[in-house]
Amino acid sequence: MKLRLDHPLWRHRAPALARGLVQAYLHTCPVELVINPEAREIIFARQPVLYTAWHCHLLFPLFYSRHYADQLPPVVLMASPSRDGEFIAAVARGLGFTVCLGSRRKGGVQALQQLAGYHRQGYSCGLIADGSRGPARVVQNGPLYLARITGAPIVPLSVAASHRKVFQTWDRFVLPLPFSRMALLVGQPLLVPPTARGPALEALRLELEDRLNELFHQAQDFFAS
Repeated sequence: MKLRLDHPLWRHRAPALARGLVQAYLHTCPVELVINPEAREIIFARQPVLYTAWHCHLLFPLFYSRHYADQLPPVVLMASPSRDGEFIAAVARGLGFTVCLGSRRKGGVQALQQLAGYHRQGYSCGLIADGSRGPARVVQNGPLYLARITGAPIVPLSVAASHRKVFQTWDRFVLPLPFSRMALLVGQPLLVPPTARGPALEALRLELEDRLNELFHQAQDFFAS
């Protein structure tokens, strides 16, 4: 019997297969952590933070954060309730993350409230800055709303790989290749005051977008000869 990609059995087994494959080949990639001093001080003081990255770089931080699981607070993630998002959520749960489902179009407010609740219990939170459907590399308001609610600093992330495959998807998803040299770039934290509204919030949104894009360009050139 031919097993269709949308077959329930395949959807049940695929996350475990994907997780095992990613874990196996990323173990072949030596990694350098390049971290802003302010971010290092906050993160390794075990202060709960809000991690964010562009959608194209979502894979590697999921894997690499497990290296520091014993040194950092637990992490809860936000994923889209779409089929692709549920697949990513299943992979993330298998790596030990807690996941809340929600997006700008469906259940986003409730998911942000759930993330805020986890933050009050001492969790760091993670969500994608440009969301599940983009536009690519344009910050949506979710990370800023969550930072305003929780008071958690937003910590931007990016990923560099010496050899990578860039897919022709809306986000230009980046897949590091086996035996690549890699770097996880951690940028300067951004605080969102509880009073930030209107133009003040928009200015912070643009600042976060600039910081993420600066990290993105650093990642593009990190291993250039």
